[in-house]
Amino acid sequence: MNALFSPLKKFKVDYRVIPWCTFTDPEVARVGLNEDEAKEKNIPYEVYTYGIDDLDRAIADSDDLGFVKVLVKPKSDKILGVTIVGSHAGDIIAEYVTAMKYGIGLNKILGTIHIYPTLAEANKFAAGVWKKANAPESVLNWLKKYHSWRRS
Repeated sequence: MNALFSPLKKFKVDYRVIPWCTFTDPEVARVGLNEDEAKEKNIPYEVYTYGIDDLDRAIADSDDLGFVKVLVKPKSDKILGVTIVGSHAGDIIAEYVTAMKYGIGLNKILGTIHIYPTLAEANKFAAGVWKKANAPESVLNWLKKYHSWRRS
C-alpha cells in the first residue's frame, strides 16, 4: 500500500505481528518473538506450552504431533510471541496474530468459546496452561474452604 500511495498517504506497519508459516509436515507457524530473539533483545518473558497430542480433534484425525508455545510478558497475559508446530499451524495462528495486533491477552483467549472439536481449541488450551500456572493460590484456597463449608 505504501508503494502505491506514497507520498500522498503512508500507512503504519506493525512489524511485530507479521506471521510466517513453513508448509512442511508438520507445519511450523510463528508470530512475534521466539525465545532466542527475546534473550538476544534482553526482553523478559515466560513460556507456556500446550502439547497438541492432548487435543481431541488432533487425536481423532490421527494427526496429534506438535505444540503451541506462547511467550508472555512476566506477571501478565500480554503475548510477546507464539510458535505453533502441527497440522494446520498456519491456520491456527491467526487468532494469536489478531490478539497481538489489538492487545488481547491470554485471559481473553481463554474466555472465548471455541468450537469443539477443532484444532483452534489448542489456542484456548495454551491459554489455560498459562492461567493454571498463574492461578491466585490465596483465592483458590479461600474458594476451597467456602465450597467445603457449603457442602457440609
